[in-house]
Amino acid sequence: MFHVTFMAVDGPFGTATWDVLWVAVDGPFGTATEDIFWYEVDVFVAAGIGVTPFASILKHIRYQCMNPDGDMKLRKVYFYWVCPDTNSFEWMQELLQEFDTQMAEQGNTNFLTYNIYLTRGWDKDQAQNIILHEGDEADPVTGLQQKTHYGRPNWDKIFENISKDHAGISVGVFFCGPSGLSNTLHQMSNKHSAVDKTGAKFFYNKENF
Repeated sequence: MFHVTFMAVDGPFGTATWDVLWVAVDGPFGTATEDIFWYEVDVFVAAGIGVTPFASILKHIRYQCMNPDGDMKLRKVYFYWVCPDTNSFEWMQELLQEFDTQMAEQGNTNFLTYNIYLTRGWDKDQAQNIILHEGDEADPVTGLQQKTHYGRPNWDKIFENISKDHAGISVGVFFCGPSGLSNTLHQMSNKHSAVDKTGAKFFYNKENF
């Protein structure tokens, strides 16, 4: 909520003022992400700080899921975050943990599948700690229920699996990040879109940030 104050009627230091105006700005969407609720299945891909708009989007989806009487078409979200280091994990960790808890309470643990890919930024001690706690229920790096991956995603395999699991369904693909990865995801969306109901049909959308 923003509070807008006007200049005084008889000058900047006058005593008479206009009535104040309260302006509410509803969010968090703009551009391509306005379409996230058009699909039964969404694939969110973020690279580095491109995760920022998806944090707001996931919060909004979470609030929508809290309304049992809502008519939300969206039934499944895949979230992929390709991150060069662990510096950004902490502020996303809380959001994903809250989402995990809420979905478990609602008996819908399959609604959100998230995959975090750490491409670099771990030292020898961290690597040893990861190996030592590999069998733990929570991820040793993020503390989340779903484990962190090390290296880059195999997008070909990921799109192939999603297409098989959601045959006959239109899937929205939403990305925020560098143009190189955007081109790859666009190609994967076209490559793995089925012309019939033997697989999913992907619709690619790029978010500018």
